[in-house]
Amino acid sequence: MPLMNITDETGDMAPDLKKNNLLTRVLSALVMLPIAIYVILNGGLAYFILVSLLTVLILSEWNGIIEGKTLSVLVVVEVICALLLLLSVNWGSPYLWLSLACSVASIIAAAYMIKAKIIWALVGFLYALVPSASFLLINENHGGIVVLWMMILIWSMDTGAYFAGKNIGGPKMSPKISPNKTWSGLIGGTITAMIFSGLYAYFFNDEIYALFENDTILLLLSGLLALLSQVGDLAESAVKRNFNVKDSGAIIPGHGGVMDRVDGVLFVAPAVLVISYALTSGN
Repeated sequence: MPLMNITDETGDMAPDLKKNNLLTRVLSALVMLPIAIYVILNGGLAYFILVSLLTVLILSEWNGIIEGKTLSVLVVVEVICALLLLLSVNWGSPYLWLSLACSVASIIAAAYMIKAKIIWALVGFLYALVPSASFLLINENHGGIVVLWMMILIWSMDTGAYFAGKNIGGPKMSPKISPNKTWSGLIGGTITAMIFSGLYAYFFNDEIYALFENDTILLLLSGLLALLSQVGDLAESAVKRNFNVKDSGAIIPGHGGVMDRVDGVLFVAPAVLVISYALTSGN
């Protein structure tokens, strides 16, 4: 589940603090983006380790939001179950659904034992697992070129939304959930994502068009997936607002937690996986 969008629509703050925060975000991204891109394009063990590491961090941050503890018996059980399931996905185990059922039962038992909220424990487990498993399958079926296309689409959506929202402003998109997001940001980000998606496909014509077949399908899906990335962003914002939490963590300088950086992939990665199966099923 690779890193990371450079910018988000930020709240009001003093000009100096805003400038320093943006500089920290950019510097963090400049360090981590090349590493993420290299790992995505090369795949293999490093890719699996990166996806697994991010899954573990997301589970820890989720528990920190829901239960106020980043480490507990529940987190340990969830991490073990998630890693075993990711290994099963990676190896193509025929017992994947049985493993998932056993994992769900284990998480329910662990949550019940420590008196945690079972529904939130299961939601958090799937929140971390489903996109991660999708990343592994997309890479296995279509390679790092398609994974990187998906991430560039999400990154450009976030960046375009930030600059459009900041410079154009206008009506708020969802003031109760994420008060700084605007409709102009949503539209600007979607257009930016479609442009960069198309440019990326132009330079990697064979790999991308082998999946999406033509420009029209590519651009339409790019726009829809860009919008879907914002649904993931709003979903995470809703969870944090429900539990009165500003950031999911502070592991990434200037960016907050891992969940804050990968919320866009929550629905996009599974959607790309389903779309890829649909587009290639007749071939």
